[in-house]
Amino acid sequence: MIPKYEQIKQDLLSELKNHQFTPGDKFYSEADIKQKYSVSSITAVKALNELTNAGYLYRVQGKGTYVSKSKVSQNVKFSDIELHSHEQETVKVLSVKQDNQPDILKALGLASDESYYQIKRVRFFDDVPFLVHFTHLPNRLVKTPLSKNLSDYASVYKKILDDFNIDLFSMSSVETNEIIFPDDAELSHLLNLSFREPAVKQVKKTFLPNRTVAEYIISYKHWKYFKTKIEVDAQ
Repeated sequence: MIPKYEQIKQDLLSELKNHQFTPGDKFYSEADIKQKYSVSSITAVKALNELTNAGYLYRVQGKGTYVSKSKVSQNVKFSDIELHSHEQETVKVLSVKQDNQPDILKALGLASDESYYQIKRVRFFDDVPFLVHFTHLPNRLVKTPLSKNLSDYASVYKKILDDFNIDLFSMSSVETNEIIFPDDAELSHLLNLSFREPAVKQVKKTFLPNRTVAEYIISYKHWKYFKTKIEVDAQ
């Protein structure tokens, strides 16, 4: 039997998908749902929490619950628009080293007493730096002893494919992008950023079929080379 909160959730979700609310509208309160469905506070809160956690709603402290401004019930596709030719792109590997920073270990799903490899690279277009990668790999995806030729790690995906026959291009991944103003002198130098010029911080996780983390990448792209396209399917 379907729990009552799940029935309410599906009913409310139907209202959202049928555009009975506009993004930004104030949504039903806990009291509204209790009265509408004759249920307890626990059930009403559970239904609201489910929709909030799924991204359909958001809460404003002291004001109430609102309909998310994201595209409800529409397929949204984000894609990068490359502003340069890959044929003129080069990569310089600055370092390959073992490390054990707690925040990176956590992102990779590793224990506090383990370590990982960090590969630092800079991408250039016509000899102009536009992207800095800090790629973090669990030890199991780095063949030891390490190659003495740093250029072997210019393409991390090719190196992993050659060494372990794992194609990370075909794996699922999650990426976020945000605009930042770097306060790291080395990073600003690597990207030739002047004072108060922004960069785009891109954080990506790639997962193996068993859902373990294969890589955790923190990249910084020069703002001049960042452009995205958003496509929304009509309903």
